[in-house]
Amino acid sequence: MRKYLIALFTFLSITFLNAQVKQAVYNVRDFGAKGDGITNDQTAIQKAIDACKKNGGTVVLEKGTFLTGQIVLVSNLILKIDASATIIGIKSDAEKDYPHHLIETKYPNRMLQDCQRRLLYGNKVQNVTITGGGTINGQGDYELWMHVKEIGTEKDRPSILAFVGCNTITVSNISLVKPACWTQVYIESDNISIQKIKVNTGQLTPNRDGIDIVDCHNVLIEDSHIESEDDGICFKSGSEFGCKDIIVRRCTLDKLNVKAGNCFKLGTDGLGSFMNFDVSELMLQNAYQNSAFCIESMDGAVIDNLNFRDCLISNCGQAIFILLADRKRTVPNRQTRIGTISNIQFKNIVGTDFTQQYPSIITGIKGHNIQNVTLENLNFELKGGIQTNDQTVMEYDGKYPEGSYFGNTNAFGFFIRHTDTVTFKNCKITTKLPDKRPWLVHEDTKNVFELN
Repeated sequence: MRKYLIALFTFLSITFLNAQVKQAVYNVRDFGAKGDGITNDQTAIQKAIDACKKNGGTVVLEKGTFLTGQIVLVSNLILKIDASATIIGIKSDAEKDYPHHLIETKYPNRMLQDCQRRLLYGNKVQNVTITGGGTINGQGDYELWMHVKEIGTEKDRPSILAFVGCNTITVSNISLVKPACWTQVYIESDNISIQKIKVNTGQLTPNRDGIDIVDCHNVLIEDSHIESEDDGICFKSGSEFGCKDIIVRRCTLDKLNVKAGNCFKLGTDGLGSFMNFDVSELMLQNAYQNSAFCIESMDGAVIDNLNFRDCLISNCGQAIFILLADRKRTVPNRQTRIGTISNIQFKNIVGTDFTQQYPSIITGIKGHNIQNVTLENLNFELKGGIQTNDQTVMEYDGKYPEGSYFGNTNAFGFFIRHTDTVTFKNCKITTKLPDKRPWLVHEDTKNVFELN
């Protein structure tokens, strides 16, 4: 499967680049853009992009700072933001600058109410590349976007990038800074390549994820550096479309020591599926109290065939959190259901300098066990320091799920509940400080193996 995915992404990239070579090139200054950081260049940039509607083309921004509100992208487009150029989102809450638009998806999708505003927007487009070495600054520190009182404000704060119902999208060699909400979101789209990007959300207010992949197939994320206030890379499923055939490799996910979010996450929204993930060579750091890896099926998602390998964890509260639960959430015309989690492998994972005394947690629901988890060549030096081993470990109670919510359990390394076949192979789990808890506690489990 992994070789097939790599070949597919290579073929798509070469085909798209060859198709674009002979297309016209348009400089936004020829359409009236000033690039002085003061003039609103929205109309000029949009005219340059609209010139590509018929036959495709390349739109160039260079040598300047281009202030703009929402820009609508077209198919067969290369948007080249040169290293000498910056796009900055206008600080405005006006509809003319960031119109609310309820997205249209193939399947009923819980994400319909989120992400209604965006700076660069691709709606049912194909063959789009954003590249060039430049920067897109969402100016998300605008006062009206800084007062986040509760979850649900995502619909009113613009993302920097949003693609919905798209095919063959490439975002490469670009920097994305200060989003007002999720930095970039891809919804019910196929063939997404995110390569060599930098994200820095700043330490602003919640819901500023680095990358959000919502119900997409054939996704490649590689060689990128993500500094995010909330989840670093987050896969969500709000519909039956699900997330399938994913490669993530050679990325740094830095959580900036902010309390919210995790480094790498599947969920919280999980209605469809998360299948066939190959994740490798990640550096996961500074998650404060939360998890380096977080895998959740909360709303009926089928999670199967996830492989994590050759990763380094540092300065996080918890290494691994896997939760199967039932929030009884659904979409129209679909009954609520309990999902499944199966065939998960973690191999060659090193964890150091943990900030909390939490173990990794793997827990299902009584009568709905997680199936077949393999942990091989783990080397974790945990914080330790707990001098009791009589803690009672709560069952998930329906609140927003984070591993930290379970607190200090009666194990220092792994707490496992409601699971079938968990295998530890050649794992070294120790603590910096003396700890009276055993490294492993399991309850209501079948076939827990410890192999050297």
